[in-house]
Amino acid sequence: MGKEAGNSLVIVDPQNDFCDPGGALYVEGAAGDVERLSRHIAGSGRKYSDIIVSLDSHDAVAVFHPKFWVDENSRPPAPFTAITPDDFGRKWRTASAENAPLAKGLMDVMRRKKIESLTIWPEHCVVSTWGHEISGALWGSLRAWSDATRNPVRYVFKGENPYTDQFSIFEGVDDSWSDTGFNLDLFERLAGRATVTFAGEALSHCVESSISSYVRRLAEGGGSPQSVRLLVDCTSPVTGYDRESSLDRLVVLGVGFTRSDSLS
Repeated sequence: MGKEAGNSLVIVDPQNDFCDPGGALYVEGAAGDVERLSRHIAGSGRKYSDIIVSLDSHDAVAVFHPKFWVDENSRPPAPFTAITPDDFGRKWRTASAENAPLAKGLMDVMRRKKIESLTIWPEHCVVSTWGHEISGALWGSLRAWSDATRNPVRYVFKGENPYTDQFSIFEGVDDSWSDTGFNLDLFERLAGRATVTFAGEALSHCVESSISSYVRRLAEGGGSPQSVRLLVDCTSPVTGYDRESSLDRLVVLGVGFTRSDSLS
């Protein structure tokens, strides 16, 4: 695939629940990440032909939220509980019987993909809540970029399917659903650029997964080389997850690292 002149900036899940210290799933360091990213867009935004922003978008009742599950005493799991496929139907069951076969479907996929457990996250990024909104400082920079360039910011909603995790902006853990299969339209839009730059939250989960999905599909396509890079000062891991491990895995994939102030 030939590359167009131009560069894309992909910002993963820059939302209040992740980026504000009062958010339901605050990523330590994310407040500083979005401040640096906002300055970067204000100062260097014209270097980008387009900006794409993903938004984690959930219902309160979802397979990765506490309300979906109960134990033998009808109590929901605490946030950060790990539910293994072997736990399903034994230690944990769905709060609604109607959801049981759908949860089993995810557990079957996890076994096939050798995913050890499902993490139960604090209820976060519920559609139309404050936590779902884009961090205020970044929103201002995005609006200013759009006004100055007369180009729209493109938004990608992910995680709307309540029956599977979806960390990558391109695909869900269970990708058999029509709304969680690989997002070929988004991929082809980015693959047509000379450079794709990623930033956002959280490095350990949605950022790493998104970049991995993208780079692996690029390799499968056998197209001409493309520069894929990460703004390392505009992304942080979920507390308790190792930053360097994520970066090491991205290095293996050929991802380059740069700082937001080095592109000004």
